[in-house]
Amino acid sequence: MANIHVDYEAIRGTATALSRAQTDMENQLTTLKTMIDQLVTSGFITDQASGRFQTAYTNWDTGTRQAITGLEGMSKFLTEAVTQHESLDTSLSSAAGG
Repeated sequence: MANIHVDYEAIRGTATALSRAQTDMENQLTTLKTMIDQLVTSGFITDQASGRFQTAYTNWDTGTRQAITGLEGMSKFLTEAVTQHESLDTSLSSAAGG
């Protein structure tokens, strides 16, 4: 039989950290995208290369943002795991007469 140890605060803290990291990364990506957009409209203008660079960066940005949204799911999973374990513990305690 498996042993169970659930540190609610550690799990909640990690869920919060994942959520904050997602926000921080998204904000950083927004800042970088703005820099790239400004660069290709004023500091790096060519007939072809600048436009292709901007397209490549935009594609990378889109893919990275999609990957980062995975942190939201992980954070929600951890939050739900704590909620479910607390509920189970309360239910078992009640069933045991506590």
